[in-house]
Amino acid sequence: MVAPSAGALKRATLVLLLSALIWGSMIPVLADLAAHYDKWMLSWLRYVLGLPVLWLAVLLSPQPTSVRPLRAGRLLALGTAMTAFSVLYTFGVAHAHPATSAIVLMCGPVWATLLARVMLGARMPAGFAVTLAAVVAGGIVVVLGAPSRGTGGFGLEGGEPLLVVAQLCWSWYSIKAQQWLADRGQIALSALTSTVAGVLLGGVCLVVWATVGIEWPAASPPVTDWIMMAWIGVMGVAVALLLWNVGVSLVGVPVASLFGNSAPVFAIGLAALMGREPTLLQLTGGGIVLAAIARHQLLQIRRARR
Repeated sequence: MVAPSAGALKRATLVLLLSALIWGSMIPVLADLAAHYDKWMLSWLRYVLGLPVLWLAVLLSPQPTSVRPLRAGRLLALGTAMTAFSVLYTFGVAHAHPATSAIVLMCGPVWATLLARVMLGARMPAGFAVTLAAVVAGGIVVVLGAPSRGTGGFGLEGGEPLLVVAQLCWSWYSIKAQQWLADRGQIALSALTSTVAGVLLGGVCLVVWATVGIEWPAASPPVTDWIMMAWIGVMGVAVALLLWNVGVSLVGVPVASLFGNSAPVFAIGLAALMGREPTLLQLTGGGIVLAAIARHQLLQIRRARR
């Protein structure tokens, strides 16, 4: 990958921070919805609500003059990777200690870096290893400082490998989507892959419904719940996914994945606004994550200007 310019680095920082902010805000919102609605239904509903916004953006945006023909096999592979991420994530979290699963997820930048090295032979920017270690360590401190973590041991409950594979699926999607569909623009890329994933995830939900069953709401959800559902769909799938893909196109998956660890930091900030006071460990870990990312981006911008 060609070293990004200073302008590209600035744009990437902005869009990836916004993406992390949205995904961070979804943590308390999803937790609230999951207490009242079936998790499988929520996963599929996110795509149902987000896709119209993405396709409207495709229709309103300028169309590229020269694109390669779409290949059904590639679209299916990308959609399958997104669907696998959703399914493996759901099962992984359900069958792992909450703190252990959170720590595994905080190691996402490590898996992304390794995969980019294997698939692309990507060389990391100077100082990236130090930043990677600091971001992962800070994220783990955030997890350890959660008031609801409890005092018991972590333990391995079998879901942890599923979470690692889920993150590898997401990183693979992020890399291959840029290789195969970047010529169509990031909006069309996001819309096409999300559509395939939405159809596949709908099929998964039908299988779940026919086998173990899905708990449908007994009554029509209140307006506040519809607003929260719209948020996780429109913002979580449409807007945040688009911002993520734009960021990946500018700086690559390993650097973009660093910003993913700032999502829980933003979730802590939102929880504080809702009256849940963060712990000292959470604040410390969040500060480490944000400071490490800021330092890395500033150093890269300075190098790009030389």
